[in-house]
Amino acid sequence: MRIREATVADAAAVIDFFQQLYAESRFMLYEPGESVPTLSEQEQRIGRAAAMDSGTMLLCEAEHQIIGACFGTRGIAKRSRHSLYIVLGVLQAWSGQGVGRLLMQQMERWAREHQLHRLELMVQADNQRAIGLYEKLGFQREGLTVHSLYIEGRYVDELSMAKLLEA
Repeated sequence: MRIREATVADAAAVIDFFQQLYAESRFMLYEPGESVPTLSEQEQRIGRAAAMDSGTMLLCEAEHQIIGACFGTRGIAKRSRHSLYIVLGVLQAWSGQGVGRLLMQQMERWAREHQLHRLELMVQADNQRAIGLYEKLGFQREGLTVHSLYIEGRYVDELSMAKLLEA
């Protein structure tokens, strides 16, 4: 396994990865086919994040394919610029093999290098595997958002979790 920052040249593979991820996981925000950027849009997203220092996308590769991704987006306003909102996804075939942990650890390194103070995320309250990972990495539960998502005919709660980084 290898973890690296996404580049504009990865745009097509990133689109394919997320479409596979959305198709096999009910724990992501989007449903299959719901959020499909064009190649140009994905290239712009990756390029803009790097150019504006607004975040990053980390990719985990194995066997010449993307098997996991983690992206972080900084707050836009001066008052929230110290925070990084994180989204993590790992293909089902690679779940439980340390991919998520490695991606999250690398994202924390990136955040520290960019002098960020707060990492934050939302996770479905019934996603015990992900919650366990985040807690092992030092994230704290901050709150519960009731019925924040509607998935497969039922309302689902989300936990907000965060980790403060020491200076």
